[in-house]
Amino acid sequence: MTVPTTRSDSRTTSTLPAGPRRAFAVLVGLTVLFVFLQSLTAGEFISDGLPESAKATWTDVHGLVAYPIMVFALAAAVVAFTRLSAARLAAVGAGALFVLSVVQWLLGHAITTLGWDWVTPWHVVLAFVVYGVAIWLSVRTAAMRRG
Repeated sequence: MTVPTTRSDSRTTSTLPAGPRRAFAVLVGLTVLFVFLQSLTAGEFISDGLPESAKATWTDVHGLVAYPIMVFALAAAVVAFTRLSAARLAAVGAGALFVLSVVQWLLGHAITTLGWDWVTPWHVVLAFVVYGVAIWLSVRTAAMRRG
């Protein structure tokens, strides 16, 4: 015997178009991938015992990985704001991720280019915030794709 329910299954229909949802998911996924790669390179150039040339190489790699993060976060924010208007929270999250990643990049350049080592704690703390927002946005994107 089955009991009828009045609850509608909200997973069967979605107000968000599939194409932009997919594009947003891919862009967020790429952003998260590069955030992860950024974290892997973060500790390499501060290790004791590395020659200065190796530290410089790892610093350059770490800095170069920041560019795709900003590009993909910006692209995700543009897709979210222009094509996924019903998912306003995800759009705001993507915009915040872009702004935070730009600030993170600027702090990194303040450390390496200007020699402002005093901003390193801010850079590290902001890295955790960027990581958290990226993971939250990834989870939010998965929920959007499920409807």
